[in-house]
Amino acid sequence: MSAYKQHVFKDKLNRQESELAQESITNVLHPIDEHQINGLESTFFAQKEAFDLNPHPDFKARLANLNTLYRLIDDNADKLVGALNKDFGCRVREESEIAEIIGSLSSIRYLKTNLKKFMRPDKRRISVWFQPAKGEVVLRPLGVVGVIAPWNYTLHLTIAPVAAALAAGNRVMAKMSELTPHTASLLKRLVSEAFPSDTLSIFDGGVDVAQAFSNLPFNHLLFTGSTNVGREIAKAAAKNLTPVTLELSGKSPVVIGKYYSMEEAANRVVWGKCFNSGQTCVAPDYIFVPRDKLLEFTRAARVAANRYFPDGIDQESYTSIINKHHSQRINSLIEDAKVNGVEVLPLLDVDTCKLLEKNKIPPTLVLQPNKNCKIFEEEVFGPVLPVFVYDDLSDVIDVIRLNSDPLALYIFSKHEDEINYISNRVNAGNVAINDTLLEYIQNDLPFGGVGKSGSGKYHGKEGFEAFSNKQATFIQSGPGSFTGTKLLYPPYGKIAHLMLKILRRWP
Repeated sequence: MSAYKQHVFKDKLNRQESELAQESITNVLHPIDEHQINGLESTFFAQKEAFDLNPHPDFKARLANLNTLYRLIDDNADKLVGALNKDFGCRVREESEIAEIIGSLSSIRYLKTNLKKFMRPDKRRISVWFQPAKGEVVLRPLGVVGVIAPWNYTLHLTIAPVAAALAAGNRVMAKMSELTPHTASLLKRLVSEAFPSDTLSIFDGGVDVAQAFSNLPFNHLLFTGSTNVGREIAKAAAKNLTPVTLELSGKSPVVIGKYYSMEEAANRVVWGKCFNSGQTCVAPDYIFVPRDKLLEFTRAARVAANRYFPDGIDQESYTSIINKHHSQRINSLIEDAKVNGVEVLPLLDVDTCKLLEKNKIPPTLVLQPNKNCKIFEEEVFGPVLPVFVYDDLSDVIDVIRLNSDPLALYIFSKHEDEINYISNRVNAGNVAINDTLLEYIQNDLPFGGVGKSGSGKYHGKEGFEAFSNKQATFIQSGPGSFTGTKLLYPPYGKIAHLMLKILRRWP
């Protein structure tokens, strides 16, 4: 990139830095880390220049990048699991294996398997009047893609979109959460050893780095995190007209049908709520059970929790809340419910005071919270499950609409009329029937929110397309060939007028 272009880019970035100081993501002024900011800018310029020199990498180059990324994760799985455990204080090894390591490797394998098919132009129909022309849609790389990952599944939510962006032929910069410094530092080092920085670079650092990162004029920016921060990311991206994919969160409801097994539903809901201690964007946030099945459900939930954690949660079989701040926030929701006269039912007999030191909160039911409770509106993002009862499904829909556009909707029913009634009336980003969480890890299904829970999709072919320019291409026949279009060349005579009459009614 020329010195002049760099000067223009930097001047633009400096103006935006000044504006962003008035619109901090946390509404608090943070000192700018000049070293980190300069590193962001220089990497962006290098990636931009590298892309301009090779704007459409071939199949072999893309596959090589995916293979390198796969080996990086596979060869360093134990180190990455250890770093995740340090970041959480206690992260169940099996959960890190399932969600972070296996999830990341599975995403990359899917892309490797389907890469050639995804890169193939999509043939489109051309009207007979323009034939023998041909039409196709070619997926072109966008350029430099930015990824901002959260802390809850920090490895997988970095690697999955990075892999999709690399598969689509882009250069990628990823900013990891400051709440997972050990994992971010390790992945940053591993990537720097395996990839040229003008192909893939990982960044750590605090809020000031995230602000500067979101201000870069990426060709596409994917953000995973809270709705409030997502709004600020969208504002920053809008200044550059950068397209964004926003994977946000929200209160994802569960509805148990009147004739579904309470025991089976409880087994699957408690598992989904306790995995990673509920720190999952698509975790069940609250649940509706038939009024006459409330006692049956609570008993079944307690049995399930004790079966999953027979030795309690003081050991390494139960993940900690990420830090003290988030632990206190979740506990404050519980205490607020108690103050409002709501029954709170821990599903395990444990010493909660002892667990507070380890930022562990037992799976807990909050029975029929009222609208005065904070938990009625706030996303829990922890192992606490508000339980509502219902007599008619129309009442369920009314309550769900108070927290509209959930990221996920869970329906437990074997009756299609129940399933259709609920799914047709709730505008959710994703729906799972008779299970929880598993819709997210299906590689061939698109994933994303709607409305308040986000915009855009990734995973599957949709992930490849999210980081591509769907370039429509019209290919006319060569010199000397006849096309119907020539009948409409001026001067416009009888043949042209006849053609116009035909075209007005042509399918």
